Amino acid sequence: MKPEILAPAGTWEALDAAVKAGANAIYVGGSQFSARAYAGNFDQEELLKAIDYCHLFGVKLYMAVNTLLKPEEISGLASYIEPFYKAGVDGIIVQDAGVIQVLRENYPDLPLHGSTQMSVSSEYGAAFLKNMGFTRVVPARELSLPEIKTIKEKVNIEIETFVHGAMCYAYSGKCLFSSFKGGRSGNRGRCAQPCRKCYEIYTEQKSSKKTGEAMDDLSEYIMSLKDMCTLGILPQLIDAGIDSFKIEGRMKNPSYVAATTDAYVKARDYWLKLKAEENTSADDARRMEKYNRFVEPLIKNMMDIYNRGGFYTGYYFTEKGPEMTEPKRPNHAGLRIGKVEKVAPPHVSIKLTEAVTASDVLEIRDDKINSTGKDGKTVELTTNVNGMPGQTIILNGKEFKRIRPGQSVYRTRNNQLITEIETTILKPEKQLEAECFIEAKKNQPLKIKIVAADGIVVTETFGSIVEVAQKAPTEAEQLRQKMNKTGGTNVKLESVQLDLDDDIFVQMSEFNNLRRESLNQFKQALVDGYRR
Repeated sequence: MKPEILAPAGTWEALDAAVKAGANAIYVGGSQFSARAYAGNFDQEELLKAIDYCHLFGVKLYMAVNTLLKPEEISGLASYIEPFYKAGVDGIIVQDAGVIQVLRENYPDLPLHGSTQMSVSSEYGAAFLKNMGFTRVVPARELSLPEIKTIKEKVNIEIETFVHGAMCYAYSGKCLFSSFKGGRSGNRGRCAQPCRKCYEIYTEQKSSKKTGEAMDDLSEYIMSLKDMCTLGILPQLIDAGIDSFKIEGRMKNPSYVAATTDAYVKARDYWLKLKAEENTSADDARRMEKYNRFVEPLIKNMMDIYNRGGFYTGYYFTEKGPEMTEPKRPNHAGLRIGKVEKVAPPHVSIKLTEAVTASDVLEIRDDKINSTGKDGKTVELTTNVNGMPGQTIILNGKEFKRIRPGQSVYRTRNNQLITEIETTILKPEKQLEAECFIEAKKNQPLKIKIVAADGIVVTETFGSIVEVAQKAPTEAEQLRQKMNKTGGTNVKLESVQLDLDDDIFVQMSEFNNLRRESLNQFKQALVDGYRR
């Protein structure tokens, strides 16, 4: 079975981006009880609309209720969930045992997903949740792939794992640092991310000559982890039988959501295509070679979109310790595209290792850490030319005292990539494919039947009695052209077939009204199939 690509959404725009990028499922937070309290999140009206919008395109929507609740909050949980349950929400992500009890009692058929914060780390924990009625478990993030595979083999339950995005320094997100430092509990969805701050490191070797006390040796982001990216190892995750690949990022913008979702959909589909075409074990090495060539540009795109000092593959194969952290900066590091070749005010010459386009934002920086913990000397420039790998581009510079030959140059905004995402994913209308059948028989009601691409959903809408033409009869092509005017409805008619008597008359204004009604009924039928 094809693994699910599960995308994040903290706003309506991000949800729309995920749907358009091909996500199979999306996870969101409501106005209460979400572990991302500072994401945009969705109020009741928005979330109900989101559920219907996802279901319109066959996309599942999971709702995070994954914080720890206080007694006075749990009393209102059942009524809070009720409208989403009735609308057909596809699953609730939970951590709190009290939440589990309330949902099981009130909505026994509502799928529950065990959050990674439940720290399930063996087949015994997964079996325990399954016996409680859970349909899916997100194991502790620290498990290796063999451990995850063992759970999948021994317990018949869906397995969801993180494959991309920010990682928490603490064990499966069970952190009290933010609570202690600033009174904002990560377990209540209000993490201030103190692990992304710069800290002073003291050693006993260095001491003040005056006081003998330990001196500031270095300031670093010692707890800031690099982001995860598993595009390079996705075939192993697929072959291990993982059911859902989860992208972190409910606080990320729509471009990020679209780009990451699109990349993982393409990588998954390409690997499955290779396996279908070359299905013998002797082809494994050749398959991986082809796959690696395919994902190389996708990984570079992900570096351009957002990374914290590079990527790592999480705990799937080994714990990498210090290699998992990025002590130089806690935010977007960009993609290295070259180095400073020459400084000749008012110009800076840059030797390229990657292609750049006009309007890209570049940052010139030292690769070493200075005493502030930040990149030694950084200067931001915007390109006004295009350049290919191996070429040298000359840009207008500034702050020349901070630039010297040999410094690395990174791109922190790939303008062409952002424009491509907007043009190919974000702006086009997402469309439903369907077929239409129009029947116009004398002395019978005009009928429009719409059939979904999978043939499961069929709607029939009837108009008034078809009359005999007194003057010019209505032609089939007239009705076909009118029926194909579906702009703004999200419906694309792959074909319009007609069964018409000769010499009939159909009032065009009435037909237009019937067309709109039939399309609305078709969309409503798709959504109603999910309601409880």
